[in-house]
Amino acid sequence: MGKERVLARRQFMRVLTAAGLSSAFAGSLLDRALAAHGGPSDMDILQLALTAEYLATDAYARTRFASFEGEIREYLEAALAQEEAHVKALQDAIRSLGGKPVERPQFVYPIQFLSSTRLQVLRLLNALEDAFVGAYLGALPLLQNKDLVKAAGSILGNEAVHRALVRDSRLSLKDPELPGPRVPNDRAFEVAITPEEAQKAVSGFIRK
Repeated sequence: MGKERVLARRQFMRVLTAAGLSSAFAGSLLDRALAAHGGPSDMDILQLALTAEYLATDAYARTRFASFEGEIREYLEAALAQEEAHVKALQDAIRSLGGKPVERPQFVYPIQFLSSTRLQVLRLLNALEDAFVGAYLGALPLLQNKDLVKAAGSILGNEAVHRALVRDSRLSLKDPELPGPRVPNDRAFEVAITPEEAQKAVSGFIRK
């Protein structure tokens, strides 16, 4: 396998695992994609991004059970509406390319969404947003369609805002486990996630 092919495999694995797929299943999907296309197609990436956005909308919708108040509740409601817009945009993009959007999976979580677990809920959202930002960043160099590159970059920016607002919400609730500088904007540069980081953040959320 050539250097470019190895790089494509590593980058695409980040997107696959960030979509909540197990590393073994992600590897089998990637092998088929590489065999068919010499690398992941735009359609492959769009379908995986859509799966990740399904997870995002599901998680944000469940935050209503945690009865957040004030500005945090308003942020979460706005984030849900924006994630739903991402889902629609990705579905439309897939259809415009002649594809059929992947069906929404059922999701499971390691926590309960309750008023007594608000900090756990925010920590979960923080981990998911870390994965989403890193996954979109890893996908950008793989996309062939320039319009899709622009769209993915736009979504990436929105997910980064979500992550900062989640951190701000954790600060408001005085979360002692907040990593890094105790500010919402904790980094100067975004980084593409590794398969291990993506696996830790979101794998296992899809009900088998």
